[in-house]
Amino acid sequence: MPDDQYSIEARSLRVAGVASHDYWVLRGPDGKDMAELHGLATDRETNRAIPIGTDEKKHSLRIWHYVHDKEFAAEHGVKPTRETYIQEGQQHHTVLSGSKEDVLGRWNAAVAAKEPLNALDLNYPKYGFKVFSDTVNSNSAYRTLGEVMGVPVKDFGGVIEPGLDNRMTTPEEIEKLRNKDYPVLSSREPVAREPEQGQLAQTDAASPATGAGALLAGARDGEAALGTAMRELQASAQGQEFAARAQAQAQAQTVADAGREPDAAQQAAARS
Repeated sequence: MPDDQYSIEARSLRVAGVASHDYWVLRGPDGKDMAELHGLATDRETNRAIPIGTDEKKHSLRIWHYVHDKEFAAEHGVKPTRETYIQEGQQHHTVLSGSKEDVLGRWNAAVAAKEPLNALDLNYPKYGFKVFSDTVNSNSAYRTLGEVMGVPVKDFGGVIEPGLDNRMTTPEEIEKLRNKDYPVLSSREPVAREPEQGQLAQTDAASPATGAGALLAGARDGEAALGTAMRELQASAQGQEFAARAQAQAQAQTVADAGREPDAAQQAAARS
């Protein structure tokens, strides 16, 4: 990538070893990650992100913008954070490389969509799945944000991605949220993975008794079996590690939100 180009990257975080939490990463000219966009289950009372929704009355689907770059954070009136979902070995794919104007024009449209999308206050499905109706979860937020940016919405192999085929709102509303200065690049299409150096080969299949097989079997057998499968996954070492990290990220985001500058005039004064 040329030194003056920015990029938008689709990325996959494995959850409990079998499922995927898909999200977006903004990278600067040096390739350094500047920000992340996520859809996360969020407690309605505390407004904190949680590892996985377990109660539709208490938990909603919200967009979260984690900003790492100091100057970019100042532009958005937030404090930069070191909290990240990026890990070595994750599947990832660059969906757009281009000028600062083009890439940030698209990214900022997705950031601006955060408020109206969060205002929908959508229920987060129990354990991230709907058995008998459409699932709208974090992967649905990933697709919605990708369509707002007008970039290809990539999926990933070797993992299950519930909710990826659904959106948080209608295509008509998504079109209203887009920056019309930048055309839609293409529709969603499967692509080969771009494993980072050191990534281990992974298989698409799982034992029927564990992992993806258990989740799929749970979905076939009904909500009770699905809940059991998810609880077993949450109790695993990977699930507990994810929960601990998400808790730390939620606390850090609360601190960052508390430090936001109240208005544009004060931001401008602080920078002058």
